[in-house]
Amino acid sequence: MPAKEPILEPLPLVAIPGASPTRLNETWLVLSLEKAAIRAGHEEWPLATDVARAILHYLRHDFARPNIERATLELILRRSLTGIGCPAIARHFELVSSSPSINLAALAKEAPLEILFYHHLANLVDEKISSLASVLRLEGLRSCVLSLTGSASWRTSCQRLSDDIVHFIRARARTLSPSLLELTIW
Repeated sequence: MPAKEPILEPLPLVAIPGASPTRLNETWLVLSLEKAAIRAGHEEWPLATDVARAILHYLRHDFARPNIERATLELILRRSLTGIGCPAIARHFELVSSSPSINLAALAKEAPLEILFYHHLANLVDEKISSLASVLRLEGLRSCVLSLTGSASWRTSCQRLSDDIVHFIRARARTLSPSLLELTIW
C-alpha cells in the first residue's frame, strides 16, 4: 500500500495595503527572491527555490496565524537571507506584486485627453513593470476607448484607438521588461 501524502497546512494570506489578501505560493516567493538577486547583481542565483521552500515550510508548520502582513513576510525573508550569508539580496528583497493591474477606464476618466492619457499610462506601466512583476493586467479597455472618443457605441475610430493603446502597452512593456511573463489586456 503506497504511503499517504501528508496533508499540508494552507499557507497564510498575505495582507497587502490597498489590495485583497492573496494566498502565498512558492512561485510568487521564488520570483520575488530571483528579482532581489538580480537587483543585487546575481543574474543566476540557484538558491531561490530552496530558500522559498524553507520559508514556506516555516509558515506552514510554525507560523500560527492565517494571515501575514506584507511587511512581516518581507522582514522574515530579509532576516533569513542575512542569516544564510546573503545580505546584499536581503537589502534588495521586496515581495513583488502578485498581479499588478491598471484600470484603463478609470485612467481615461482621470485623463480625458489622449495626450494626457498616454502620458499617465506610460508612467503607470513603467511603475508596475519596474516593480519587477511577472504579470501585468490591464482592464477596462473598451470603456476606456469609449470614454476617450466620446462615443456611445463602438465605431471604426474606436477600434483604431483600441489597437493603438494595445500596441503602445505591448511596446512599452517589451522595452522595459523583455522577460515580462504575462500581459493581459481586457
